[in-house]
Amino acid sequence: MKTFTKKAMAIVGLMAAMVFAPVLEASAQVPSIPRNTTTNKAKVKKNRNVVWGTEYDYLSTRYITFEEIQNYDRGQIRVLKNSIYARHGRIFKDKALREYFESQDWYKGTRYEIPAKEFNKYENANIALLLKYE
Repeated sequence: MKTFTKKAMAIVGLMAAMVFAPVLEASAQVPSIPRNTTTNKAKVKKNRNVVWGTEYDYLSTRYITFEEIQNYDRGQIRVLKNSIYARHGRIFKDKALREYFESQDWYKGTRYEIPAKEFNKYENANIALLLKYE
């Protein structure tokens, strides 16, 4: 019963945030993202196509919350969402994203499309959340 209550409250909180959150314009430049080093790699099966050891690892190892991103602008949220794709080796057509990720020493673009089945449950949920606010 506790789990249901926590999940229900989280859903209500997210819905309220979606209704009341101000719509921000996307930045023209790719902004910096605050580092978040909280990860739990033990919970995730490592995919050999994913780059580990980045400031974005946590997006693949746990669910993020609205509270973590509520102060980010749309450009920052766009970078967070696309960092999941970048860690899987996506090559970006968008010039700003391509230049940003190519400036990261860990990034190795190898393909233009990443099959959806390659993302784990955390990545899929985090992409969905970030898409709502991008």
